[in-house]
Amino acid sequence: MANAKYYISKDVHRWSVRYDGKDYPFDTHSAAVLAAVNAATFASAQGHEAEVLVQGIDGKWRTEWPTA
Repeated sequence: MANAKYYISKDVHRWSVRYDGKDYPFDTHSAAVLAAVNAATFASAQGHEAEVLVQGIDGKWRTEWPTA
């Protein structure tokens, strides 16, 4: 099955979750993480490997939520 990756980053005024080439805006980091983890959990339940990654202030990506 395909690997579902959800990338969370912050631009000037908002947080965004990028999935499958599309950006989904959120007002807070918590809201973005919650939405991404919920989507990744659903993808995982459908048999996909899923991962949520957050971009740090240093520009590096870290895993916030992996498939267990």
